[in-house]
Amino acid sequence: MRKSLGREHSYRSALQDYPGGTAPDRPTVSVVVPTYNEASGLQRLVSDVIAQDYDRIVEIFFVDGCSTDGTSETLLDLERRNGTFRVLRNNKGQTAAGINLAFGQAVGDVVIRLDAHARFEPDVISKSVESLLRTGAGGVGAIARPAETETLVGRAIVSAHRSPFGVGVAKFRKEGAEGWADTVWNGCYWRHIVERVGPLREDLHRAEDNDFNARIRRLGYGLYLSPDIRALYEPRRTLGALWRQYFANGVGVAGAALSSPGAVTMRHFAPLCLVLCLALPASLSLISPPALFVTKIALLGYAAILLLSVLLAARDEPALHVVLLPAALATLHLSYGLGTGWGFVRGAFDRMNPGKGTRIPAGPSRERADP
Repeated sequence: MRKSLGREHSYRSALQDYPGGTAPDRPTVSVVVPTYNEASGLQRLVSDVIAQDYDRIVEIFFVDGCSTDGTSETLLDLERRNGTFRVLRNNKGQTAAGINLAFGQAVGDVVIRLDAHARFEPDVISKSVESLLRTGAGGVGAIARPAETETLVGRAIVSAHRSPFGVGVAKFRKEGAEGWADTVWNGCYWRHIVERVGPLREDLHRAEDNDFNARIRRLGYGLYLSPDIRALYEPRRTLGALWRQYFANGVGVAGAALSSPGAVTMRHFAPLCLVLCLALPASLSLISPPALFVTKIALLGYAAILLLSVLLAARDEPALHVVLLPAALATLHLSYGLGTGWGFVRGAFDRMNPGKGTRIPAGPSRERADP
């Protein structure tokens, strides 16, 4: 049974603020899909988009970040055969730049951004529009459900994403969660709200969505999480890829914390606190032997948390991959924490040396960003 929205919130209604005073009952939709080197999964992605059952989709933007694997050519061919498709070239490469390019040209009453590395049920767009109309939210989104994989390491990484000790603590990652949230995945927004908020910040790599959603909330509009919007995202499949992903995520979180109040919450800094709790006493033990005892206590405490995570996962997923869960969690925690620390160091350096700040290489900036 559908839960009542209740009166527990004080968000402004995007419906009441609709230009002209009356929001359409069947709003038109512009779909935005940022892409980069998607050749291996492009057919599946296009099939999911074409299969959408909402009959008021007026345009589908594929914004390509200068792919080198034939993605651009395939998309241009599809554009010639499908009048709804529009292919844009994103010369800057960053995901935020591509979304801004499409948002600036969108004509739909509603705009929705779909992740190229995800699978979508045929009613994702219709359920998103339904949620916008039902809640009066400025934006709505899906629960970020991880897709399954066959390898032991891949399955351990999926378990880490689900674990309350991993990234599963965020509301939008909890199966069955519903209600007002601080951020959403595969965000679907009223275009008049997007125009008021302004473009995504292209300098906040991997934190641009957090900042954009925070600015929506600062305008007084809510973001609603609906479990009826069903999509699956694809986690990384190796520990090395997971490390690179979450190190970059940590850098992005630090950048958002320094320049966009409200874009991140205290949960984003838990990995940094873990790294500091382990690293500081270990460093002090080099000059003060008693600190070694504190280091051992911290390591034992962390080991106990990892063991508890295995026991909880084994209860729900009694399979061999849970043995690798500690490695996946440690990779996630330490890379995110170190990335956050480096982000703060880099931010301090940039402020002390305006115009000489460090930069993230162009290649990784084209990778998908997780919520």
